[in-house]
Amino acid sequence: MTKFALLSLALFSAASSANLLISEVLYDAPNNDNTEEFVELFNTSCSSINLQGYSLQDNGGSFALSGTVPARSYFLVAKSASAFQSLFGQSPQLAGMTLAFGNSGDYVRLTNGSTEVDVVGWEGGLSGWNLNAVDKSISRTSSTDSNSPSDWGVSASTGNPGAGVFSNSCGGSGGDSGSGDPVNQSTYYAAAAGKTGSQLKSALNSILRGHLRLSYAEVWTALEYTDEDPANSNNVILLYTGRSQAKSFRAGASNSQDAWNREHVWAKSHGFPNESQYGYTDIHHLRPADVSVNSARGNKDFDLGGTEIGEAPGNNTDSDSFEPRNAVKGDVARMMFYMDVRYEGGDDSGVPDLVLRNYAPTGSSAPEMGKLCVLLQWHLQDPVDATETRRNNRIYELQQNRNPFIDNPQWAQSIYGAACGL
Repeated sequence: MTKFALLSLALFSAASSANLLISEVLYDAPNNDNTEEFVELFNTSCSSINLQGYSLQDNGGSFALSGTVPARSYFLVAKSASAFQSLFGQSPQLAGMTLAFGNSGDYVRLTNGSTEVDVVGWEGGLSGWNLNAVDKSISRTSSTDSNSPSDWGVSASTGNPGAGVFSNSCGGSGGDSGSGDPVNQSTYYAAAAGKTGSQLKSALNSILRGHLRLSYAEVWTALEYTDEDPANSNNVILLYTGRSQAKSFRAGASNSQDAWNREHVWAKSHGFPNESQYGYTDIHHLRPADVSVNSARGNKDFDLGGTEIGEAPGNNTDSDSFEPRNAVKGDVARMMFYMDVRYEGGDDSGVPDLVLRNYAPTGSSAPEMGKLCVLLQWHLQDPVDATETRRNNRIYELQQNRNPFIDNPQWAQSIYGAACGL
């Protein structure tokens, strides 16, 4: 087993104020199987970071990074996705890393263009600290980034990717609760001021379009943040069942029908079947949901009636519709209103004009869903609550746009009320 030396953070000025840090490295995988090695990054800021221009380097080459690191989230870069999955039971955000960690004179350096952001080294590859050990992984033990050797530790284990000393809570002025308002709404919605009906809808579309698009793999991490259980940061709350479930117990990591997956509330088959289309990964309408309950919903429209789902009391379904439990009826409605307003066609999102109909057009792949007036009633009977506001704020941190019907519930009636006789 190898020894290593860590470089003092004081040797580079960027690290102490960086928003993106190296948080863990597995440099000596079991049985010298270097396909399992990984580098873990953490975004310390409350805004997402686009990795374009960032790279990881060692003394043998460099590896260009891609994707987006959500606010206050870990990002795992692995050599082999399958080997990583086998060892840790989860998927990395990025695989194919070409760095060849060595036993002598090696390091991992994070750069943004020509600027060094963070670095850690072992086996004398970089001068500085002389923290020696005969272990496998290196990880930060403090979230203060205080340029102290005590902020790093070594372990004989294979590491703990996706977890560590950093808190994953943000939320603007609301602190860890995520309930504070991270944006000046009067400024954000200035173009919509004084407008009603179709003019209001057009103004909101202009405000909402052009958001930061996540990859579908990044949606996993995003939902772990946006739908985190306030009472247990290791869990997410599932939309239809209301169950608090471990973030790690998700589809892909488990074959269980009780795992959670990424539910498209506006069915992706109705307007955006391809991952390259913005609607496919728009987290305003993506929610954690029980695998089997999500399957029962399928791509059905929302309406009243049907037979109660045994695994999810309060949720009903029939051949062409799905009725969610009362506690989230308004949440579902406001997500559907958002999608109808955000995607009007004619932009670079790759999504056609999405339309809410006052009937259930199930069986068609047209970019439309229903039932509009039922959704409006659900919006009125189940008002916005603190959990929904918290989620809206966290989504704004990640993709830089908001759900206007959470911020201004009265706009739903202004846009849709006439069509429903209200």
